[in-house]
Amino acid sequence: MRQPVIIKSNKYGMVVRLDPELDFEKLLEAVAVKFRESAHFFQDAKMALTFQGRTLHKGQEDQLVQTIADNSQIRIMCIVDERPEEEAYYQNAVAMAEASKSSGQFHRGDVNVGESLEFETSVVILGDVQPGANVTSRGNVVVLGSCRGTVYAGAGGDRSCFIAALVMKPIQIRVADKAARSAITKRVDHEQYALDPRIAYIKDDHIHVKSLVRSTLLDVLSQAEEPTDKDT
Repeated sequence: MRQPVIIKSNKYGMVVRLDPELDFEKLLEAVAVKFRESAHFFQDAKMALTFQGRTLHKGQEDQLVQTIADNSQIRIMCIVDERPEEEAYYQNAVAMAEASKSSGQFHRGDVNVGESLEFETSVVILGDVQPGANVTSRGNVVVLGSCRGTVYAGAGGDRSCFIAALVMKPIQIRVADKAARSAITKRVDHEQYALDPRIAYIKDDHIHVKSLVRSTLLDVLSQAEEPTDKDT
């Protein structure tokens, strides 16, 4: 008899494989049992989560995440699409989700060519921003995938906002009143890039794009704390 729930994990990420045919209510019970039995392995871990094995709608995903939280001490930072089980991918996803923990909402799926999305709050894109796509937010924009389109953060003029992505290869980025363009003039939709998390923010009146490491995050936060014209 096959197991209804199988967990594979590394330090930062977890893949939960679900039986594709089991009744969903019974599946929830099986998930609860599995995570109670495994709770001592994870303790107070912060993780990115991937579901495999069956198609889930958002309500089911929410129930599964709640069941995991109720039966373990794991903090699910975000749900990411199925990817190769690379520890670096999950580590970066967790770091970026945590950096944007005050974000107002999540968008699940790619933003494709010709699409334009606008948000009144910060947003985490759980997918890619493809060439020819546009994302505009009055807050921060975090892309848990590749950013290869046009992204505008701080659309209301807030210079403390930032743009972050696991792969930063945009056509154009803009933060408040500052903009920067990529030197790459041609994009192919199926291009693949190695993970290289970066963050774009305003410092010294220019947009800086730097590797997403702790020291950079501290620099971003320090910029946010500096008084602006609105504060004086």
